[in-house]
Amino acid sequence: MTAQNPIDTPPRLQYISQDIVGIKLEPIVALSSMRQVGVEVLSVLSDTRHSEDFFCDRSADWSIALLEAQLAALKNTPHGHNLFINLPITVLTEPASFQRLIRLAGVPLNIEIVDLASFLALPVAQKQHVVQNLQQLSRQGNAIWLDDVDDVLVQSFLSCRLPLSGVKIDKEAFWRLRDTPALKQLVSLCFQLAGKVLIEGIETERDRTWALQAGAGLGQGYYWPSWTWPED
Repeated sequence: MTAQNPIDTPPRLQYISQDIVGIKLEPIVALSSMRQVGVEVLSVLSDTRHSEDFFCDRSADWSIALLEAQLAALKNTPHGHNLFINLPITVLTEPASFQRLIRLAGVPLNIEIVDLASFLALPVAQKQHVVQNLQQLSRQGNAIWLDDVDDVLVQSFLSCRLPLSGVKIDKEAFWRLRDTPALKQLVSLCFQLAGKVLIEGIETERDRTWALQAGAGLGQGYYWPSWTWPED
């Protein structure tokens, strides 16, 4: 959810938090053709040492406000298309925040659900409510993704019947499994959840080959240069 290279702070982002100093756009790439198919929108923090702590206790309203500011900043740039954005599960469980998400104007988004353990811990009735909200987002044309999936988490979602477009395999899981048959098994399980599988953590041509051989269609990582806004 974060990036490291500081840039001049877009004013609306600075209003959200003095700690957010810009936007980084990380390419989403088709592994076979090396064609860029989208970008993930990341926050650049002034101090990245505690980036996970910075985001983990933020409210649903704050998360939506950040998203609104990011989309406004990118609206009139060449980069404002096929965006992948991160959202905590609380945006889908709190009615006011979800309504703000529904009302966001513009092109459909690739919405990545980032705190999967929190979803699994919800009571059954609340899980069903989240599924209904995801279905509404899908009907609007948004694509729903699970983020940071590994060989343990994937098992828990096989029975959830979420309206998913894609699954992102966690980079740590990829690095641990990349030279073993278990990576192909993980990719196959992900395809039981959704029609697209993306592997994070691609850093070399060998990584790209491993991901391709495992059956994934998309990749993301330092192998492909990212860029910052508004400098580029």
